[in-house]
Parts: sequence; C-alpha cells; structure tokens
Amino acid sequence: QAFPLLMKQLKLMLTSGELNPRHQHTVTLYAKGLTCEADTLGSCGYVYLAVYPTPETKK
Repeated sequence: QAFPLLMKQLKLMLTSGELNPRHQHTVTLYAKGLTCEADTLGSCGYVYLAVYPTPETKK
C-alpha cells in the first residue's frame, strides 16, 4: 500500500520543517510504483498533491 506510506513521508517532512507551509517548495516522493509531487505554494496551511503511477523507463 503506497498511499499511506507517501502520506507518512509527507507528514514527517511537514513536522521536521523540510516542507514549510509558508514557503513554496516542491518535493517529489516515490513509493511502490507511485510518484507523489507535493507543494505548499506558500499557501499558509494547504499542501497540494499530484499522485500518479511512476512512468517506466525505456531501455
């Protein structure tokens, strides 16, 4: 189950200050075939998420 893992990682980033709701900063996380892009956009409390399947790399 990738989604709960991604949310746990985001929570840790928010509580540690790595992801700050007052300053725009994008982070990209990967877990079990999913990619999550998160950004606060400096919105003072909101976190905007895009979650999608991780594209396979062509060899």
